[in-house]
Amino acid sequence: MKKIIEKDLFGIIAMAILLIPQIAHTLYVFEANSHYDHPWFSWCYAIGVDLAILIFTVKGWLRTAFFYLFVTLAHNLVYQFMPEGVWSSVLLSIVQSATIFSFCHLFFKKKEVEEKTSKTDDILSEEALKIHRAIEAGVRFKPQPYVCPECGECFENSKQLNGHISAHKTRKEWEPEKYGAWELENDQRIQLL
Repeated sequence: MKKIIEKDLFGIIAMAILLIPQIAHTLYVFEANSHYDHPWFSWCYAIGVDLAILIFTVKGWLRTAFFYLFVTLAHNLVYQFMPEGVWSSVLLSIVQSATIFSFCHLFFKKKEVEEKTSKTDDILSEEALKIHRAIEAGVRFKPQPYVCPECGECFENSKQLNGHISAHKTRKEWEPEKYGAWELENDQRIQLL
């Protein structure tokens, strides 16, 4: 039973079932504020707005999902206390516009961004994902912005780097003329931290 409950599909079905009574509330508020008798598009509005919570939660847009949480709470309060008031109409107008905008942004803006993504971004994303997984597993990383221009070894602070450079100098491996602006590059990495 635990394996079934942990599946994403189980969660989606459970949320969809919970949305059914919410659709009824939204439908009532919409019909009470419409100039038409039992308009069919009130069903479209009710289902669309109430499925928005499900879609935004599944897609990971938690702030937007919380916005819709408060919207459906407002729908419930309007349904109970003032189904034919001016606030009902204002609420419906705002929610309809916000839903259309959010859906367009979610489904079409994301495609535009994905088309611009290069292979290096994909590699970076995979690397960032590996680091994120390591952090979640308890591995701690310390920034090492000081890079030795001779061998590329990294250090946490300038004192460690200078000690390392001293070893290069004693072995006669230090050639400062071929390193360019390595100190400036180290300073830029430090500022990024």
